[in-house]
Parts: sequence; structure tokens; C-alpha cells
Amino acid sequence: MKVETVSIDKIKPYENNPRNNDDAVDAVANSIKEFGWQQPIVVDNGGVIIAGHTRYKAAKKIGYKEVPIVVADNLTKEQVNAYRLADNKVGELADWDEDLLDQELDDILDIDMSEFGFDLNEEIEKEERTPDALKNDFMVPPFSVLDTRQGNWQDRKREWLDLGIKSELGRKGDLTFAKSINIEGSSGTSVFDPVLTEIIYKWFIPYANANIYDPFAGGSVRGIVAATLGHHYTGIDLRKEQIDANYQNAKEIGTNIDLINWYVDDSQNADKYVKDNTQDLIIACPPYSDLEVYSDDPKDLSTMSDDEFDNIYQKILQNAVKKLKNNRFAVVIVSDVRGKGKNSGYRDLTGMTKRAFIDSGCCFYNDIILLNAIGSAAVRARRYMKSRKVARVHQNVLVFYKGDITKIKDEFDEIHGLNDALENVDISSDNLSSL
Repeated sequence: MKVETVSIDKIKPYENNPRNNDDAVDAVANSIKEFGWQQPIVVDNGGVIIAGHTRYKAAKKIGYKEVPIVVADNLTKEQVNAYRLADNKVGELADWDEDLLDQELDDILDIDMSEFGFDLNEEIEKEERTPDALKNDFMVPPFSVLDTRQGNWQDRKREWLDLGIKSELGRKGDLTFAKSINIEGSSGTSVFDPVLTEIIYKWFIPYANANIYDPFAGGSVRGIVAATLGHHYTGIDLRKEQIDANYQNAKEIGTNIDLINWYVDDSQNADKYVKDNTQDLIIACPPYSDLEVYSDDPKDLSTMSDDEFDNIYQKILQNAVKKLKNNRFAVVIVSDVRGKGKNSGYRDLTGMTKRAFIDSGCCFYNDIILLNAIGSAAVRARRYMKSRKVARVHQNVLVFYKGDITKIKDEFDEIHGLNDALENVDISSDNLSSL
């Protein structure tokens, strides 16, 4: 095939072209401007266009003086007419795989695909595109950054705290490995954010009465929120005093204890408590190496060497994947931590987490940043910058999927109206058991 560049005046449209292409001219013009000429215009021996009428009009609109052409001099007149019709018709026969299209569009960040005819807001009413509408349906806008500093996030947190959550019970001293997910007023001890927990459950669980497994249970938050929303929660933690305190807090609030199972054990023994392929969600916030030491138990990850930690941590996550049903999500809240020693940089805890899930057959599906209040970071930042280290004010929320991602829309209903006040949720045992 020989491509020539000729004056646009040397070619002309076919006068009986049955295809009405005026609506596509702007999109094709934008495509040519963005990507250049990647497909020449096909003409016959007389310079009459066979295929490429829209490209011709787009070039005229842009003001091009020359265009690339291919002369189809090997076709009979009948073949030319047939090819002209066939070229237009075959496009009508193709259809979009909407799931794959969404994935492709999601990966295109710096190019406005609406310029090429993709209606990114199709089937969405104008009033549904506002931030307030997103908050009403999803609690917070479902973006890749979750901003805990926003007023609606803080209001929701107060609603949860007013229930009486005291997740710091059972944890001695100022355990502050995860200040970025602390609840204010927790006396320095890190407490998991109940709003983040609620969002994870409501976004990534397909139905009520679901089963949730947490291999690093820690405090009471994730179990209490699960039961409050009508889900069954199983969490494992090494420390008996922590589990006792969790049950105490849940009973004080009036949570349906029948929906919660906290076990004192090593999560490597999860097979004793959770069967394979039974869980609808894995949620985990692992120890950040030795940044927060929970106990002196040699089975505690926070007491282990880096190599031991890496090995056991990945085994626990891989075993958790076995507990997960097919076509379900796993969510891990994690942050990179600096290694031991003067010359250590960050240890790649987020990368290690990704590898554990991917090696277990999951795909890495969403990468979310949890943005937190600046707080003491403003004070620490000046000291840190002497060593050119920035103050960390975010967490990584890693979302994985086990199964066929094209089935997600079949397994999970559309989300609407999540921002109901907690006062409308009856957390008494009688009502929760019927959810």
C-alpha cells in the first residue's frame, strides 16, 4: 500500500455517499489534532473518496491544505461501490464491552475523551453529577483520595463515637503507629477510623448478612461497625486483653454479639476459625513492622526481624485470600515504614502487600489514598526536612479483587443513598439479627 500526500483540492467526496457523517466531524477533527494522521483517505483513480469522507471534512474544518491518501487502483467500479458501503456498515455491527471500555477510559488520565465522542456522563442526570449528590449516594465522593478532614467525614465520625466506641481499650501506653487513622481524643493510642470502616463495608460488600474476615483485628472498631451494619465479623488477635476489651466495648454499646467472633490466636491458625471460600470481604490493617509493638509474644509480627515479618505477613495474607469467596474484594489499609538502621530508607510494605495478593490470584483493583489531618505533622516537618524527609500525612488503602472483574456489575448492585444518619440505624440485638 502506497501512501501519498496530495493537495486536499485534488480529491473530492462521492456525490451519492449515503452516509450522513456531519455529527462525527468534530470528534474526528479532534482525533487528527491529538494523534495526527494515522489512517489515510482511500480514493479511486479519479480522486473520488471511497473511504474517509469524515476525515476529509475534518481536515477541511481544521484547515489542512494537504492530506494523505491511498489510491485503490486495483478495484473494479462495482468493487469500489461495494467497498464504500461495506466500510461504513461494518462499524455499525460492532458493539462495546462496557466493562472493558470503562477500564480503558479509566486509564486515560491526560486526554479528554469527550472530545472524541465519548459521553462520560451519559445516563447521569445533571443534578447527579454534583459533589453533594455523590456524598448523598456514597457518603463521600468515590475518588482515589479520601479526605478525612472534610466536615461531612468529621460529622460522621462523631456519630460513630457517640455510640460509645472505645477501641483504645485493651491497648497499653501511647501506641501511635497509625496516627493517620487515629480517632481524636484517643490519648495517643491508635484507633481505626470508623468512617473508613463503614465506607469499605458499604462500597465493597455485595449484600446484608455478609461474612467479614479480619486477620489483624486489633481494637473493637471494625467488629462493632460490621455488626451495627448487620454483617458477621471474624477477627483474630494475639492479645487476650485486647479481645476481652473488644467484647466489653461491644456489650456496653449494645452491639449484637452474636454477629461478632473475636479469637485469641495467631492468624497463621485461621483455618481453625474460618473455612475457605466463605467470606464476602477481607479487611486488614496489619502491624507496621515494629513501629507499634503490641506485646512481647514471639508470634507477634511487631517483635520479628524484617525477614521474619515479611515471610509471616505474606503467608497470613495469602491464607486470607483462600477464605474469600470468588468475585469478592479484599481491602488492606497500610503504609510504608522505614527500615531499621541509620542508612535505611522505606521498607516497601505496600509493595509486599500487593505481591502477596497478586501471587494468590487476586488483581490489584483500586489504589486509594487516605488523606489525614495535618496535626503535629506541621511541627515535625521542619525537623524532618533537615534530612530531606517529608512528614507523612496519608495512608494507602489497597483494594484487591478475587475473581472475574467483568462479573462485578452482576455481583454488586448500584450504590444509592448511603449517607443516612446513624440515628436511623437500630443497633439493638433484636433488630440486627433480622438484617
